[in-house]
Amino acid sequence: MTLLDAVLSLSEAPARDEALQRILRALARATAADALSVLTAAEDGSVGVAAQIGLSPAALGLSFLPAEHPRLRRASLAAGPIRFLDPSEPDPYSRWLLGNTGEIHPIHACMAVPLRVQGRLAGLLTLDACDPQGLRGLGDEDARVFAGLCAGALRLDGGAGLALAAGARRAADPAPGGGAQPGRSAVMRRVEREIAVLAPLSVPVLVTGETGVGKELVARALHERSPRAGRALVIVNCAAIPAQLVESELFGHRKGAFTGATAARAGRFEAAHGGTIFLDEIGELPLAAQAQLLRALQEGEIQPVGEDRARRVEVRVVAATNRDLRREVAEGRFRADLFHRLWVYPICVPPLRERREDIPALCERFAAEIAAELGAARVDFTEPALRALTQAAWPGNVRELKNAVERAALRRTVAEGAGAAGRALVLRREDFDAGDADAHGAPRIELPEERLWLAGAPPPEAPVEPLVEALERARREAFARAFRAADGNAAMAGRLLGVSRSFAYKEAVRIGLIPPPEPRRR
Repeated sequence: MTLLDAVLSLSEAPARDEALQRILRALARATAADALSVLTAAEDGSVGVAAQIGLSPAALGLSFLPAEHPRLRRASLAAGPIRFLDPSEPDPYSRWLLGNTGEIHPIHACMAVPLRVQGRLAGLLTLDACDPQGLRGLGDEDARVFAGLCAGALRLDGGAGLALAAGARRAADPAPGGGAQPGRSAVMRRVEREIAVLAPLSVPVLVTGETGVGKELVARALHERSPRAGRALVIVNCAAIPAQLVESELFGHRKGAFTGATAARAGRFEAAHGGTIFLDEIGELPLAAQAQLLRALQEGEIQPVGEDRARRVEVRVVAATNRDLRREVAEGRFRADLFHRLWVYPICVPPLRERREDIPALCERFAAEIAAELGAARVDFTEPALRALTQAAWPGNVRELKNAVERAALRRTVAEGAGAAGRALVLRREDFDAGDADAHGAPRIELPEERLWLAGAPPPEAPVEPLVEALERARREAFARAFRAADGNAAMAGRLLGVSRSFAYKEAVRIGLIPPPEPRRR
């Protein structure tokens, strides 16, 4: 039934990522592999992890250049399944195995199969087994079948998602040509599709969303994927301009137009001629400036302060706000005609709590940035830390998450009492608990399983449970969740729990999750 399950994944899965995950689960049941992954090929030649089993959650979104990894390079050029027998070749997943903080032993089984769609490389299917004989039971023809199913799954999104995998590797570039933000969630794939459609056009775009979700990254992606990419992108924070200077700042002024205007000055619209102007927090503009902005949008004309004649400008306008502009219009603080001119096609960037599956990739991106800044070899996360980050509320969204990762890396550096240069930092859950907020002034992050109470209020009463019973209940719940996630496979459940297969099997029998083995007959 394993192969049938994999085949049904293509017809029953609602989207590409779910289909890939189901196919990998079916393949895991058919082999003794400790880690399986599907990497998708991006336009820049890199390959990124789109689905995986047995690796750290932070591996999702990782991107590699095959030129820098001998095994990935050989697999990309291979005509079919390839098994790697040279232990001197580095494994790209070394130190990414779930529950394994050390290097993968050089002598282990490793296999890869290229995924091709219409003759072009679409990605790779990889399998790793710590047991050197762990992949002996998987024949090349069976591997080709599973690879064909994975290649078919990659076509479920019409190829729209193939360029997203490069986002994490190009972390230093806030506006990569592939994706506005690294992530695999359905809502961010929708944003990516909207950017792809709107970027080549000249219509105004309004980007909405809560503070810190990454609206500026969307604006940059719209510009850099447009025909205007070679011209200027001018960013204006409307909330930071004094009300009496807004018109001068946006549209310029002539000498002597007002007190202090000692020289003529071009405005931001003229600076963006031929390119894009990004008006952040547009809801903060006063009504007088809104009228001039409407004229610039409708007629392509601006009128500097103190001049009698208008000037022609050719600018693409992208605006952003965290306000409800419909309410602002209803209450008379925003012009209805300007609202309708901007509301051609709004892009709504979802808050982080609605796309938690993107958090591991974002954490990896921010970890790479802080590692480069500190001179560290790399910055990793323990499983409890990453799990807590994935479940946290993050009212400040991506901006708050980035600050938390940077603060934790600095805390870990201070706690270890040595510089980070050349070392690998491992961020633990306690590094994100802001218990010293009073001393350092850092905002407190409410991670799961923490409770905040009002000052002076008594903590909520809870029944006291004997420690032995509490530990046993927690153990039973953990094993039950792991075996459900692993579809009853003891080896996979053991990897999820960070224990050996034999221990997972014995405990599952003890607590009644699986039946005991039948006694052998003599």
